[in-house]
Amino acid sequence: MAQEALAADNFDDARAALESLSVMADPVTQPLVRSAAGADDIVTMRARFKPLSEYLAALDLPQGFARAYCPMYDDGSNWVQRDGPVRNPYYGSEMLTCGVVDAAPGAHMDHSPRNGGIVFMAPDSFHHIEGTYPEPGVFRLYATDNYREPVDVSTWSGRAVLEEDYDEATDEFIEVTAFDLVPSPDGAFLEAVVGELDVPAEVTAKVVFVEDFPEERFDFIFAEYSAAAPDAADARTSTVMTGAPTSVPLADRIRPPIPELTSDIVSAIAGLDQELQELIGRGAFAEIFIPALQAKELALALNERTENLSEQEHNDVMIAVRHLVRAAWLLDWYGDLGNKQQVSGAYDIFGSAAGEIARVYGNNP
Repeated sequence: MAQEALAADNFDDARAALESLSVMADPVTQPLVRSAAGADDIVTMRARFKPLSEYLAALDLPQGFARAYCPMYDDGSNWVQRDGPVRNPYYGSEMLTCGVVDAAPGAHMDHSPRNGGIVFMAPDSFHHIEGTYPEPGVFRLYATDNYREPVDVSTWSGRAVLEEDYDEATDEFIEVTAFDLVPSPDGAFLEAVVGELDVPAEVTAKVVFVEDFPEERFDFIFAEYSAAAPDAADARTSTVMTGAPTSVPLADRIRPPIPELTSDIVSAIAGLDQELQELIGRGAFAEIFIPALQAKELALALNERTENLSEQEHNDVMIAVRHLVRAAWLLDWYGDLGNKQQVSGAYDIFGSAAGEIARVYGNNP
């Protein structure tokens, strides 16, 4: 497959796969395939691969294949891949796991805890990582796959980090207090004895899924001790938006109404900005996608509300909207990953854009 070759940064194999596809492609697909196959370098091929991928992603997919989406490449790009961990064809090894797979139960579908803890999505968009603090001094980390079935973590390794310092010279965090994560005898979880911590307790898990692969970071803030649900079956049927009709896509269930008055739109964005600050402050990273994406929809509505602005103010708003929209996608993605550093960086962009919108329209009530 061309997608797999591009994800592996293999230009020759990608071109060969596209040339093979061209022979069997239908009249609509063939020009798109030939355009990508005729690229002289991998950067151009990736750019031409996008319209082909967007077309294919809109079709019904065969069993075993899934649609994937990257919010970073060219203002957002889709592709088709085999169901499983994300393998990004647009960035390859630079950001191989950038994106989400929407065909398997992943982001925003089932993030319910199985053990009373906090659930994040791993960057591979395949593993669900649940951190728990069941009793003073004990941190446990569980994993399930994209179908929420338990994963054996016997071969995993990592550390539970309680304190780290930032080294400005190397732009790295140096661990000050850390404890090894040790697999349980049956491989059901990783555990670290971290010393008695009062709640709220902050624990950063740094985990290596496969030997020689980069470690992944998950930042947990436990407001209370973790308590498993009395009936695991109940947890398996819970969803992000309880009580909502399951036949309605989540994107439609959370879409905000657009106020008639521009001033009300600006006020609503400011309110969502405050909500984001509160959620990030208490470590509720898995919840930030709702206010982030709601603010995105409201900000996009401002594209039609600039007629009373000067040319400079119009440009300022358009730039701020663009930054807010991109930051909202990043908050959506990073929130699932549970990486506090990435969430904070994305919010800095979001908050600055929201402040700029408030400034411009504050001067033009």
